[in-house]
Amino acid sequence: MAVVGLSRSKDTLESVKVAVELAGGLGIKEGSTVLIRPNANTADLPPGSTNPEVLKGAIREARKCNPKKIIVAEKSMTTLDTELVLRKLGLWQVAEAEGVDEILTFDRMRRFHMKPDGASSWPEGFYVPKLLASVDYMIALPVIKTHWTATFTMGLKSQISITSDWDRRQLPHGQHKDVLFGNMIAESNLVYRPDFYISDATKCFVAGGPDVGTLKEPGIVLASRDVIANDAVGLALLKTLGTVSKIQENSVWAQPQIKRAVELGLGVHGREEISVKSSGIEEVKEILANLA
Repeated sequence: MAVVGLSRSKDTLESVKVAVELAGGLGIKEGSTVLIRPNANTADLPPGSTNPEVLKGAIREARKCNPKKIIVAEKSMTTLDTELVLRKLGLWQVAEAEGVDEILTFDRMRRFHMKPDGASSWPEGFYVPKLLASVDYMIALPVIKTHWTATFTMGLKSQISITSDWDRRQLPHGQHKDVLFGNMIAESNLVYRPDFYISDATKCFVAGGPDVGTLKEPGIVLASRDVIANDAVGLALLKTLGTVSKIQENSVWAQPQIKRAVELGLGVHGREEISVKSSGIEEVKEILANLA
């Protein structure tokens, strides 16, 4: 059974703490090297990127486990300098203030080629940072929001940030390519998938996205070890807010990203394998109803 923790508090740091606790805790082994990956695809403020308070909360929760090292790293879209993006968003400054051991970008990092079994939608495979092979535990901080071509971007889609600029040019941006795009997103999770997801729904785009769109502010943080459960609950939340027809009018399990992830065994297989625990979420019954 995969547990998803949902928390809403006036204090985002408290929301992170409670959501992680509800999801069963991080469970990082003492002395581990921990990588935390915020969403910083562009320099657009939240929900275009991860709320800096969510990053701060994630760092503090990780530190409670006495890791050997905490690294914050990410890669922005192909035309941008990730360090500049992280600084403009205040994410770099938060990581510095919280005393992490390293702040890195994947921009010019050494990579190796991977073509995992099952990645049939990536005929040329993709290139991942060599750093990932030295990490013991990875936390992703996706934002819950819609995406103009991928339909939505959450935990599964956050994995695209480990791929290279060349790899991203293979992605089929454009209308009527939902299935291929969804398959490629899911298949990128076949290697170096995060161990835990702390998903930012303090602010969400319910249409448009990922950088600009129609804004809602549910003030919620989600946490889970299971990427499919994370994204399914994220989609159910978007439905309670009123979102684009491709999400609103379809089962969360019919989404190409979710369908392919289930086929690949990346997490739960259906609603019956998800347990939602919540704090301060008055609409939790509506969210659960949307998980069908």
